[in-house]
Amino acid sequence: MSVLEVQLSKTFVPGRLRHFSIDVEFRVSAGVTVIFGPSGSGKTTLLQCIAGLLRPDKGVIAIDGELVFESVKKISLTPQQRRIGYVFQDLALFPHMTAAENIAFGVRENGNRRADLVRDMLERFSIAHVAEHRPGEISGGERQRVALARALVTEPRLLLLDEPFSALDDSLKLEIIFDLKQWLEQHRIPVLFVTHDRSEAGALGQSMVVMKDGKIGAA
Repeated sequence: MSVLEVQLSKTFVPGRLRHFSIDVEFRVSAGVTVIFGPSGSGKTTLLQCIAGLLRPDKGVIAIDGELVFESVKKISLTPQQRRIGYVFQDLALFPHMTAAENIAFGVRENGNRRADLVRDMLERFSIAHVAEHRPGEISGGERQRVALARALVTEPRLLLLDEPFSALDDSLKLEIIFDLKQWLEQHRIPVLFVTHDRSEAGALGQSMVVMKDGKIGAA
């Protein structure tokens, strides 16, 4: 069974008036773990450290037993090497690319295999009709589906979701969560899902932890 193991700490001194650090240790198996907590508690920082976008000061991060970060051994794989899907709160789609090109961006395969993977995700998330449209030309829900498809098309071994549904209305949110749950039933991987919405947590989450002041614990 797929497992994520994390033990890390990182300290920031962004200004003279505020000192902030995170110091966490946890282990999660396949399934959706909701991370709850107030703004500024370190949830996004935690995801970025796991993804390789920020470097912890010290610690260990392992996915399926493979070290992707180990401070003593000086191991730090690049984000691409970690094989992690990440959906940002602002989605971070490339505005000059079409929906299909955004989804295809991280696909390593070429030719027919690449086209087949993109086509499958377009159909799975009901966005084939906007394949040739750019993000600015489609709705918020469609952009959200494109961002999810881009994160999942590479078949990641870990998925990080940073409040990705916060700008959507409830009915649209539940539709997208349903499609995501279907994908997750076929791909048993750990998912860390940051949200402030308890209805989202209830619809998608299978377990929950609470993060406060840079530390994480059971709900």
